Amino acid sequence: MYHLSFAGQNLFLGTLLEVLAVFRTDSRLSSVESSEIVLLHGGQPVEVTRYNGSLTVRRPGTARDVFLSMVDEIDGAYFRPNGVSQAAWQIRRSHWKLLYDVFELTSSPRFIFSSDQIDAASDGRGNLGLHDLLQAECERRFGFRYAGPEYGRTRERNGRHEVHVAYALAEGFPVPEAVLAEYRELPEKFSTDVAWGQVLLSVPELRGAMSPDKVRVLASIMSREKGCITSRNAALLAMVMRLAPNRPTYVEVDDLLLRHGLVEPYSLPERYASPQPLGRPVSKFAEVYRSRMADHRRDRAVMQLRKERAEERISQRHFDQRMQIAQLEYGRETFAFGNEISEAIDSGDLRFLLDLLDCPDERNRVSKQTVREVFGVKLLGVRAAARRRAIFALAGFNEAFQREWDAAGTPEAREQLVRTHTARMPAGIHPAVFTQSLVAHHV
Repeated sequence: MYHLSFAGQNLFLGTLLEVLAVFRTDSRLSSVESSEIVLLHGGQPVEVTRYNGSLTVRRPGTARDVFLSMVDEIDGAYFRPNGVSQAAWQIRRSHWKLLYDVFELTSSPRFIFSSDQIDAASDGRGNLGLHDLLQAECERRFGFRYAGPEYGRTRERNGRHEVHVAYALAEGFPVPEAVLAEYRELPEKFSTDVAWGQVLLSVPELRGAMSPDKVRVLASIMSREKGCITSRNAALLAMVMRLAPNRPTYVEVDDLLLRHGLVEPYSLPERYASPQPLGRPVSKFAEVYRSRMADHRRDRAVMQLRKERAEERISQRHFDQRMQIAQLEYGRETFAFGNEISEAIDSGDLRFLLDLLDCPDERNRVSKQTVREVFGVKLLGVRAAARRRAIFALAGFNEAFQREWDAAGTPEAREQLVRTHTARMPAGIHPAVFTQSLVAHHV
C-alpha cells in the first residue's frame, strides 16, 4: 500500500502505477514542489522527483527489478488476486488501464529510471528491451500479450476494456457491480464500435437475452426511435429477436421490427410540408424540359430503389419513405434550368450551349431529347462533328461562322467574334431567328 501526502491531502493507493496516475491527472499537484510531497510504501519513504517537469519517482535496484515490481503489484492486486486469474470484464476499467500504462512506460524509460539504472541495463545500442520483456511476462502471467485476451465467445483478441465488458454483458456473464459502476460514471461509456454496450449497461433485462451480433443491430436501430430500449420493452424485443438470423443484417432486423409494430414508418422530411415554388416557363422548350427531367429523375430514383430493395440493401421503411419522396420530387421540379437553356438558345450563347450539349450521348440526354422534340434538331446518335454543327445551327450560326469560331484561339477572341456577328444583324433579332424556323417552335 502506498500513502501519498501533499498539501494536507492523504491518499492511499494500492500500486505505484496508481501513484503515477495521480501525479499525471491531479491538478492540485501542479503547483506543489516535489520536496513537499511525501510518498511512503510499507512505511518506507519513496523518492519523489520531477522529470521534464512531470512528477515521478525513483526506486533503488536494477531497472529490470523495478520494472517487474510494478507488474507484480498490479498482478497481485487486480489481475490475479490470491492467485486467481480474472477475466478482463472482472477487472475494473481503471485497474485494467494500469497494464497499458506499463506498456507506455517501455517507450519512455527515463521517466521512471535514473541514468545509472538505464546505463547498467541497456545493451550496446542503448536498448533496455522492456517492451519484449513485458510481452513475455504478460503471456506467462495472463495468457495474452499487448493485443489483449479473447473476448466473449469469439476467437478474436482486443486490449480495450469496454469491448470485453460489452460482450460479457451480452452473454449474460456476471460482471461485478464495481466494474459497472465505473462505466456509469464515464461521460462516454462505450466507444463507437461497441456503443451497443450502453444499452446492456442501462437495461439489465436485456443481458444474456440475445447474442452480441443481435444486440449490436437492435441497439443501432432503436437508438433512432422515440422509445429506445427500456426495461418496459426489453422482454418483447428479446422475444421478437429470436426470429432474427444468428448474425442478422440491419435490414433484416429493421424489417422484422416493422412487421411486429415495434418501429414506426419513417415520416417525410419537414421540407415536404410546404409547396415548392416552380416558377413560370418562358417558352415551350422550358415546359417540355421540366416534364422530361421530372420523368427522368423519378424513373431513375424508382429503378434504383427497387434494385436496392431487391438486393436487401435498404429496409422496407427506407424504401417506402424514399419512394414517397421520389413521387413528391416529381411535382417539385422547377422551370429554372429549362428557362436558362431556353434563354441561351434565344441569345445565341454558344459557350453555354456547347458546354451543355457538345458531349457524348450518355451525358445531358434530357436536354438533347428536348431539343429534338421542340426544334427537330437531332443531337443523339450522330457523329461528333454533326452534333457540333447542329448546336451552332440551333444558336443561329452558319457554317462560315463556325469555322471562324473554331479558328479563334481564345475565349476572348470568340466573344469578340460573337459581338461582331451580332452587330451585323438587324436590331431586335436574336441569332435563333436565322435557324431553320426554330423560333416558331420555341415561342
